[in-house]
Amino acid sequence: MHKDQLESFITEHRESFDDAAPALKVWANIDRQLEAPKQIRLRRWKMVRMAAAVTILLAIGGVLGSYFTQVQSQNPTAMLDGRYPEYQEMAQYYQDEISRQVKLVSNSGQADPELFTDLEQIDATMAELKEELLDAPRGQEQEIVENLIKTYQTKLAILQRVLERMNQSNNQLNNSEDEISI
Repeated sequence: MHKDQLESFITEHRESFDDAAPALKVWANIDRQLEAPKQIRLRRWKMVRMAAAVTILLAIGGVLGSYFTQVQSQNPTAMLDGRYPEYQEMAQYYQDEISRQVKLVSNSGQADPELFTDLEQIDATMAELKEELLDAPRGQEQEIVENLIKTYQTKLAILQRVLERMNQSNNQLNNSEDEISI
């Protein structure tokens, strides 16, 4: 019955309860507490945005890194040029000389088709050496680079011999024509 007395007291004095207003300090504390979740939400939102930006940048970096790694593994010559600048200079020299010699042989019209087949086989061997160089253990790289250079030298020597023989045969033909015309 104690509850009934409290209830009746509240009902009888209700108007006196409604007259009282809390102090301004109380309202200020309540107001601060209402603003705090908004700041926390904003901070969280900023953190989420920053985390998303970092994640996107890392993903883009990973994709680009994977792409460039794949491109370099597919093109061993580009990798060789970056790692061995002395090889790059020599290779460029030999490639220029070889292409010049091949043009001379091709323009002569006397080239043996087997010559070009042999040159293609040498190119295939060089491609294998370049692949080996990418996976070579430390210390063996120099040996493989030397083998690549020797292969260029061999290819150039073959072309020079072919040109010499072609010149000799042309000279013999010219000499025999000169003898006939006398």
